[in-house]
Amino acid sequence: MSIQAVLTNLVLRWQFKRAGRGPLNVKKARSKINQMARRYPPPPKEIRHTPVPAQPDQGLCPAEWLSVANPKRTVVYFHGGGYFFCGLETHRPTCAYLARTAEAKVLSVDYRLAPEHVFPAAVDDALAWWKALLAQGVDPKNVVFGGDSAGGGLALACLLAAKAEGLPLPAGAVLFSPWTDLSCSGETMRSLADADVMFNPESLPEAAALYLAGKPTDTPLASPLFADLTGLPPLLIYASEHEILLSDSTRLHERAKAQGVRSTLHLKPKMPHVWPTMLVLPEARQTLKECGDFIAQCTR
Repeated sequence: MSIQAVLTNLVLRWQFKRAGRGPLNVKKARSKINQMARRYPPPPKEIRHTPVPAQPDQGLCPAEWLSVANPKRTVVYFHGGGYFFCGLETHRPTCAYLARTAEAKVLSVDYRLAPEHVFPAAVDDALAWWKALLAQGVDPKNVVFGGDSAGGGLALACLLAAKAEGLPLPAGAVLFSPWTDLSCSGETMRSLADADVMFNPESLPEAAALYLAGKPTDTPLASPLFADLTGLPPLLIYASEHEILLSDSTRLHERAKAQGVRSTLHLKPKMPHVWPTMLVLPEARQTLKECGDFIAQCTR
């Protein structure tokens, strides 16, 4: 475990988890994370950054491309944030780094957020972009989905929605601490409540309620853990052994394998939620290199 990870855990426990106690404050959470993102450096010079405005006539939300000079493949990435905060700025460094390690062009999707836009708005936005890419002639065998936390759940939901409509599926999916169960029924929601450096367990049901707006918490396109996963492409899952959402990854992994889906699960001890997106950590940079290798293997 790196000294950077030790320090990050201390900062997160003091600033993030402590500040997250009490009722969910959407405005405050968005303001804080956006202020932090504005201090991020721009993408490296070798990464081409191309914003894509919303195209309402085609049902497309805003997005952006982050690409190496000669991309060999495509990654479609869905950011985390509990379905109510984060966006393109917060995940630009991660997508830029992933573009480099995967020798890819990465489409980061700025899907609509709750509570202004509730389920299934995010799924509709994700699926609309997948349909648009297919219509543009992108080879699905040369594409991998990616996502962290809620974005990992959304990546799975997009796969399921595409499967339901008979659309081609991408070659694989990379998921960082995916939030797959909005009923928050996983055993580690309770057993790791103290060990988790980021989250208080009571905040997740609040976020789920904002997004679901009265829909059942086990709705498959909101909680992919309860879906029929048969026919999905290979999954690569990373999670921390000390996060309250650990059960969302372990149960997904076991259910996927039981339903004939190739799934690989990597767990690391004493790491924060979605640690592969925290580029200050050497563990994150190493993981994104591993993801680049997985993406390259899937798309050969």
